[in-house]
Amino acid sequence: MRFEYCPFCGKKTILKEIGDEGQIPYCEDCARPLFDMFSTCVLNVVVNEDNEVLLIRQSYGDTSRYVGVAGFMKVGETPEEAGAREVLEETGLTAESVRYIDSAFYDGRDQLMLGLLAKVKKADCDISGELLEAKWFTFDEAVKTVREGSIIQRFINRAKGEIV
Repeated sequence: MRFEYCPFCGKKTILKEIGDEGQIPYCEDCARPLFDMFSTCVLNVVVNEDNEVLLIRQSYGDTSRYVGVAGFMKVGETPEEAGAREVLEETGLTAESVRYIDSAFYDGRDQLMLGLLAKVKKADCDISGELLEAKWFTFDEAVKTVREGSIIQRFINRAKGEIV
């Protein structure tokens, strides 16, 4: 989000040179710079003990593509807590461990994607209403199944390099 108006007082912002940050929206009434805002999200590479990757198809948006288990972080959560929560909410699986592996900025939606490796025990999924399907793939199949050049493809490759 880029501020055209101050979220505190509603006055139209001006551009002001702020240190080495360059031209930043600035509220003269509140005397504060208003740096761009973005959402922080987690994007899990869910892996079981057989080194299979769980991919999902969502019930909204592009329902034909497989993607990773993802979601927005909530205030007060660590990325690892958010990753475990999203895995549980969307698939019914409990993450035994969750750790950071990579990050990427998703320009199309102004989101910082924190890549996580979530390890689970292989089981049938109890998918949420947000999903059409959850399916296990080998690492090689998973890389070929997701969209070429996507952030999840990058994260899968990173996880594969750390596990296999």
